[in-house]
Amino acid sequence: MWTRTAGLLLVGYLCLSRTFAYVGVPAWKAFIGEAVLVLFVVAGPRMGKMKWPWIAWKMAVLRPLLYCYMLFLGYGVFQVFRGIQAGNPPLVALRDLAFNLYPVYFLLGIWAGVTRPDLLPRLIRGFAWFNGIYGVLFILFLNRLNWSLPGVGEDVAAVPIFAQPIYSFVALLGLLAFEKSLSRSWHIYLLNGFVMLGMQIRAEWFAFAIGVVVWCALTRQGMRVVQAGAVFASLLAVMYFTDLRLPSPQLRAETDISVKQLVDRGLAPFRSDVTDEKAAAGLGNVDPQEATFVFRTVWWLAIWDSVHSSLQTTVLGHGYGFPLGDLVPYLEGEFIRTPHNEFFFALGYTGWLGVALFFLFELGILRLLIEARRTTAEPFGIVLWVAMMILGMFFPLCETPYGAIPFYLSLGWVAAGGIGLRVQTAS
Repeated sequence: MWTRTAGLLLVGYLCLSRTFAYVGVPAWKAFIGEAVLVLFVVAGPRMGKMKWPWIAWKMAVLRPLLYCYMLFLGYGVFQVFRGIQAGNPPLVALRDLAFNLYPVYFLLGIWAGVTRPDLLPRLIRGFAWFNGIYGVLFILFLNRLNWSLPGVGEDVAAVPIFAQPIYSFVALLGLLAFEKSLSRSWHIYLLNGFVMLGMQIRAEWFAFAIGVVVWCALTRQGMRVVQAGAVFASLLAVMYFTDLRLPSPQLRAETDISVKQLVDRGLAPFRSDVTDEKAAAGLGNVDPQEATFVFRTVWWLAIWDSVHSSLQTTVLGHGYGFPLGDLVPYLEGEFIRTPHNEFFFALGYTGWLGVALFFLFELGILRLLIEARRTTAEPFGIVLWVAMMILGMFFPLCETPYGAIPFYLSLGWVAAGGIGLRVQTAS
């Protein structure tokens, strides 16, 4: 049951992201990710007479990572109390603790990887098919249907029924790792490549590019990358020579999708003037494709300056529940808890000590993925970790359920390949 649950969560979050995260009873603030997390800890899978999390704690290969995690979790609880003591809303402070709680899904991913190591490639292929077909339909039609989930509170942005496809790069990296024949899967590459370009999420483009570089360095199979690149080149060539223009999805861009528009969007961060406060506040004459970069960069600089205003905040941050949006005038009073950057999220709320604990934990996961690579010769885990960490510098990854849960689940699934024999021995 728990392996099937892990597979359902992984595919659900990858396919429907934020929409899937709100499955549950929104009016009661009860959602699927949090419910499964509680059930896993309280009544999770067993090996013999012992629950799986306790068996994992006894395994020497996992113990260093679990020690790091306990420090990370304990520090998060400390930041909740610290935030409440500072006068921040208790429920808001508890909500920010999700940053420290979601890594528990790494253990569920390991369980799934131990029991069904063959299932992850199949899930990734199935997700790639869904993302390719659904993503094309979303770009062409579904993004214009303004249907929202009922029951979501007014303090939360509307949750669309048809979610944005935001994980095309995961599908493409998974195909690169698990599909051995390009001749049999070129159409899936083409569909997902079109979706990734059409959604115009620059962070996704960057994460994919870095992931491909890492995959090439690990496998030395540059020819497969060249072949896959030829598929994308043909797509761009057709768009260029036919002057193909498609309406952009709502909330992504104000101009039609074209080769020129895609290039302009990719270069926009290098043209923007981050010192223009009027542009940052949305009052100046700034290219819309540059506005998002300016908006976030000025906010990140404000978080940096605020944290370093005293020794206490430099070390400990502002505490959970602190309104980071109030640090810039154009976000004051807005319901925005995450700066779309895992580093500045950790720095703003938990200071440099929190940043150190977070990245120490992430490096512990990377160590297990390297061990799995030595055991199985499969590079997907390392590639995915690097690509997702890059994405997390521009996207709410580890602090949201639709980012953190598929991230930790998939990495745990891969990491199990390096400890499978040890688990059997422990059981």
